[in-house]
Amino acid sequence: MADTSSILSTLLSSSAIKEISKTSDTSADEVQRIVANAVPALLQGANKQATSKSTAEGFAAALSQHAQDNTSNIASFMKNVDLDDGLKVLGHLLGSSAKSTTAQISKASGTTVAKTTSVLSALAPLLMSLLGQQTQSSSGSAQASMAASLLGGLMQNVNVGDVLGSLLGASSSGSSKPSSNAAGSLLNGLMGLLK
Repeated sequence: MADTSSILSTLLSSSAIKEISKTSDTSADEVQRIVANAVPALLQGANKQATSKSTAEGFAAALSQHAQDNTSNIASFMKNVDLDDGLKVLGHLLGSSAKSTTAQISKASGTTVAKTTSVLSALAPLLMSLLGQQTQSSSGSAQASMAASLLGGLMQNVNVGDVLGSLLGASSSGSSKPSSNAAGSLLNGLMGLLK
C-alpha cells in the first residue's frame, strides 16, 4: 500500500534540505522555506497530471522511469540530479502556470526567482521518484490512477496538517524562526488545498 507519510518525510527531511541546498547552491534556510511553500503546488500539479486524460499516460511513463532512481541515500540521489532535466519535470508538474507559480513561491519564501527555480528543479525529480516507487506495482493508466488516489488522499486527509507539523518539527535542528515560518507556510498552503 502506498505510504504518503514516507513521501512527505523524505521531501521535508533535514537530509533532503541539506542536499538540495548543495545541489541548488542555496542556503539551507532558504531551501526549507522554498520547499515548504512549494510542496502544495507540486502535489496539486502532480495530481492534475495523474487525473487528466491528456497527460495520465505520459505521467505514468514518467513515474515508471523515475521509480528506477535510488532514493534510499538522498546525498547520492542529489549528486545525480540534472537541474536542466528537473526544470523540465517542474514544467510538466506546474504546466502553463510554472513561471507565475515559481514567482509566487519565491515571493512567499523571501528569496529570488533564480534560487527558487534551482531548488524546485532539484525537488521535482525527488518527488517524481518517490511517487514512482510508491506506485510501481501498477503501470500505465492504472499507475496514474494509483498516483491520483495517493495524491488525492494526501490533499483530503484532515490530519495532514498534524503530520506535516510533526515532520517539520522533527527535521528542524537549526534556527527555529525559519522552520516555524516554513511550517506555517506549508500548513497554510496544504489547508488551502483541502477547501
